[in-house]
Amino acid sequence: MVLSHSIGGTFQERAVMRLFVILLLIMGLATCASVIPQSEIITPASPALSGLQRYQLIAPEQALQGEPPFRQRYAELAIELQRGLAEQGYRNDAQQPQLRVYYWLAVQDQPLEFRVDNAGLLGPYQSIHRLRDSTGTLRVRLTDLQDQTLWEGKVSTGLSPERDSAELLQQALGALLRQIPQATGSAMN
Repeated sequence: MVLSHSIGGTFQERAVMRLFVILLLIMGLATCASVIPQSEIITPASPALSGLQRYQLIAPEQALQGEPPFRQRYAELAIELQRGLAEQGYRNDAQQPQLRVYYWLAVQDQPLEFRVDNAGLLGPYQSIHRLRDSTGTLRVRLTDLQDQTLWEGKVSTGLSPERDSAELLQQALGALLRQIPQATGSAMN
């Protein structure tokens, strides 16, 4: 009887170990899961977009009022956006653009608090977990030189945890760039 008690442990110890294994399994699955960002076309391609290839990238500071969120990510976004537009057949030409490309990121940040039901096993300090959840919505708008929208799309993605936000944002931008129509023709406007 003493031997089986020491090998198997008490019922409470086994329950805690099972809970621990289940939590590890859930955390492992959540870490491995990759969410594919879903992009949405707000304004479908206008016929006026046909034949336009040269664009001017407009800095978010010129398009937004106030300080843009995630300022450190905008330089990376501009590089990736230019690369993606080049793959779609567009050329960056600030001197003689045919269209303008606006882009901006809206971030919603909210606290998350998880409480453990039975704080006795973990102690009061470990029974409450405070985290932050950030979600970003990236918009890209192509306009003519009179600022008439020729195409606009958006994509939303989670930006948490912070260490993965750059990769998550890059994946979201990639999903949105695949929705931008291919540049056609070689208009000399």
